[in-house]
Order: sequence, then C-alpha cells, then structure tokens
Amino acid sequence: MEPFQHQAGVDFALLLLRCHQVEKGLAASAGLSVDEFHCLSQLYVHAPCCVKKLCELLEIHPTRASRLLNDLEERGYLTRSLDFSDKRKELLTLTSTGMAAARELLQSSALAIRHMPAILPDDAVKLIASSLGHAESQVSQ
Repeated sequence: MEPFQHQAGVDFALLLLRCHQVEKGLAASAGLSVDEFHCLSQLYVHAPCCVKKLCELLEIHPTRASRLLNDLEERGYLTRSLDFSDKRKELLTLTSTGMAAARELLQSSALAIRHMPAILPDDAVKLIASSLGHAESQVSQ
C-alpha cells in the first residue's frame, strides 16, 4: 500500500470515529442510544412508516427493530397502528413527544455540523464540504 493510500485510510478511520463520537454525544444529550436517535430521525422523515421499511432504512434486523420500537413506544415517542390498506402491516407514527424529541435532535445535529470543522482534520473538512457541494471558502468561515 502506498503511503498516500495508507494515510487516506487512517484519516478516513479518524473521521468515522470522530463522527461517531459526535453522534453518540447528540444521542446521549437526549437520553437516547445511537440506534434510538437514528430511529427517531428516520421516523420523523418517513412516518407513517411500516416496520419493514424502517428496518431497511436503518439497516437493522427486525428483532433489533422490535426491541428499539418497544422501548421508544414505552417512553411515549411513537405509536403503532394497523395499516388499513394492508392489515398485515403495522404503521409507526411519532407522538407529539417523539416529534419534539426528533426536532430537537435534528436541530442539535445541524448545530453540530457547524462545529465539525473545529474537531476534524482540515482534509476531512474539505472532503465533507466538497461532498455536500459547499465551496472551500465557506468551510473556513
């Protein structure tokens, strides 16, 4: 492996680790696990949604989804109802508490994005900015 490729791999691994730390901190600030954070944010965007679709979005096994959904339902974040167009399916919908929590998490995520340049290596910031379609000049501000 060439030195550049090795360094790029190391930088990418560091980027993933730091992003995971930010994600974990955001979830913890709301008293949630990272999986619960993902579940709420995806339901905020895609609800009402069936369990199968949520599993596909989160790339998790239905057993894991069942545990997550049970916990979130017990805490009052979501409700389940029968899909009247296909009675074999259960529809998931966020409650007002779940909507408020998801909104707060997404707002916190937006704020975290603004602070990412301060905690990431310069090359990673440039990579993220270019992938998001931002000019480099915006990143340094």
